[in-house]
Amino acid sequence: MAGHYRVDIRRRLQTTVQTLDSVELKDDDDSPSVVIRGVLIKEDARLDRWLGHLGDVSAAWNDLTHQRQQFKAASKIKARYTLTFSPQSDRRLAFEFRWEDEINQIFMRYAHTPDERIYGLGEQFSSLEHNGKRLPIIAAEQGIGRGKQPTTFMFNRMFFGSGGSWHTTYSAIPHYVTSKARSLFLTNFSYAEFDFTDDEKISILSTTPTNRLTGQIIGARSVPETVEAYTEYSGRMGPLPEWVYAGGVILGMTGGSKRVRDVVAKLKDADVPLAGLWLQDWGGARNTSIGIERVWWNWELDESQYPDWHKLREEAAAGGARLLTYVNPFLMDASGSKGRLYREAKERGYMVRAVHGGVYRLGSEPGVSFGLLDLTNPDARDWIEDIIVRMVNETGASGWMADFGEYLPFDCKLHSGEMPVAVHNRYPEDWAELNRRALRRAGLETGSGDSIGGDGVFWSRSASTLTPKHARLMWLGDQLVSWDAHDGMKSALLGMLQGGLSGLGISHSDVGGYTATPGRHRTRELLMRWMEFSALSDAVFRTHQGNRPLHNAQPWDTPELLDHLGAFARLHRCLAPYRRELMRECSLTGMPITRPLLMHYAHDPVASNVATQFLIGRDILAAPVMDRATPRVHVYLPPGDVWLDVWTTQLSPIQPTGANRDDEDADDFDSHNHHAGYGAWVTADAPLGWPAVFIRRGAGKPAQAAAAAMREWAMERGGLPGHRRVYPMDPVEKLVLGLY
Repeated sequence: MAGHYRVDIRRRLQTTVQTLDSVELKDDDDSPSVVIRGVLIKEDARLDRWLGHLGDVSAAWNDLTHQRQQFKAASKIKARYTLTFSPQSDRRLAFEFRWEDEINQIFMRYAHTPDERIYGLGEQFSSLEHNGKRLPIIAAEQGIGRGKQPTTFMFNRMFFGSGGSWHTTYSAIPHYVTSKARSLFLTNFSYAEFDFTDDEKISILSTTPTNRLTGQIIGARSVPETVEAYTEYSGRMGPLPEWVYAGGVILGMTGGSKRVRDVVAKLKDADVPLAGLWLQDWGGARNTSIGIERVWWNWELDESQYPDWHKLREEAAAGGARLLTYVNPFLMDASGSKGRLYREAKERGYMVRAVHGGVYRLGSEPGVSFGLLDLTNPDARDWIEDIIVRMVNETGASGWMADFGEYLPFDCKLHSGEMPVAVHNRYPEDWAELNRRALRRAGLETGSGDSIGGDGVFWSRSASTLTPKHARLMWLGDQLVSWDAHDGMKSALLGMLQGGLSGLGISHSDVGGYTATPGRHRTRELLMRWMEFSALSDAVFRTHQGNRPLHNAQPWDTPELLDHLGAFARLHRCLAPYRRELMRECSLTGMPITRPLLMHYAHDPVASNVATQFLIGRDILAAPVMDRATPRVHVYLPPGDVWLDVWTTQLSPIQPTGANRDDEDADDFDSHNHHAGYGAWVTADAPLGWPAVFIRRGAGKPAQAAAAAMREWAMERGGLPGHRRVYPMDPVEKLVLGLY
């Protein structure tokens, strides 16, 4: 139902023997390779033989011997295979596994060391370290709750799995990295499962209807080198236009021209720096039968909602702000003008079709259905691209949200004739590539790499392997308006940190979250703490009203919220020159702006498990408050560096020990070796408005300049609260919380 999937794999026959018949070195000058050949065989076990004899007797008794012989012939598997290894670079080794037609699923198993910690696989919102887990690779709606009870149970029962699970994600990427800087990724798109439940081996299941499994193995000296090697293949995200990350808040809202003007006036009176107005309902809005606000999916300006759109755009421009819109790959079946594009696409055969004919109808609420564009059809791609370009030309928008991309059904018919299981996980990058072409055609982007120019941006929710090559900006989807780690603010941070390991290096979340449920709405405290979090972690500072705007606290509701919004929009702007350098680094090496501690401290088992703090680049460590009614935060300072409080420039009262091993060969490093040193836990007072931030001694000039700008920001606000302090964490509390 509407982007939610439950995968059921049935193994009717499974091979039990793999032979290795030959190993051949092909020493071609241009492309040397090693080719391994053998046979996969289903060998009869003792029980098989006994049951076989009984079957033979039964068939003879019932005069079915001929049919029995046909069954026995079909129940045998003997498939020849070829496994080829070929170097792609000094750090990447490609593999290709081919086999005969009888097999449609393959297990690949290889050795693993128990002390090796595993990360990655795209935006994983619930798991930082994957050891002991089995993770499916399937782009999907993440769900509402994702394990938070009773929310998840309720939505799973009422709306066919729409509560999700701990592993559901918009951006499942078949690429992982380990604490020893080893890495593997698949380069085909079929459904796969990565199984890390065994301490001594890793197992990958791939359902590949093409009888071909491809991927690459990475060997590097450090996790940053691994990310660099991976993004050589996946592509790298490039710098954003300056106004997007340095102009202030991009305010998300709906409601029409008058309401927009009223809110903008409040922001102006409160001196809130405004970079843009993201008007998701530019094509019209409706209240659904299940009580949430949704926009019309028709991709034409609704002049009844915005009768003076261009005048509104001119007024925004006079104040230094841009207008932004919204689009997705759906078309809504509706009467009148709201269904015009649906009818046109249906007539031309541009939408995904049901196996027995007609548009494959999707639905997310009673009485409403929509179709999904078939991006395997070149004419459909050109058609929707033209519509997006026309949207930009007619509205004067400087960018848009390119939503969804996860909904391709597995039981549909595609124009290309491909099986949906082979295309489903490719759809997100096809959608991103199409939007990138539209951005260029509309004149909003020029250049490439770290020399990208132009004033336009679009942001994507779903992703697959090559998405970093096409996407301009990622966003983390629809979190609950809550604090929790299942589907709330903490999960947004975790998704960003994991995605950065797979090339999604320039990302952000909806400030305040998105999904309100019956009995749960966004509080002022959550909204304010999320502002603090996003000002530090996010490439772009963008708000969202949420799915129930009238139930959620909004940034313009009170003078206190407006003051907080303005303060943290300015803090986000303080970091703009530093982020500019980090975006340039991302375009050259693939390194994300916001990084997990494990990126630079993979040797430290504690740093590798910390999921509520992060690094901004290499040099700044941030630990925002992510719990309700909490005026302090526990911060782990990883070993090998000396850390200073950004706000006071004072040394932390307790420092880690040891030397940083980030640049040493991971294979030669023993994570239990005392020479690596130990991190230090401190407690930092963090009253509302003052997140904990530290900087490494010896940080680069851009990070030092950012820290100095942050201190000037603090002085403009009247300076730090007098009672604020940083002190060693209480050992009893450390013991109770299980920290070490």
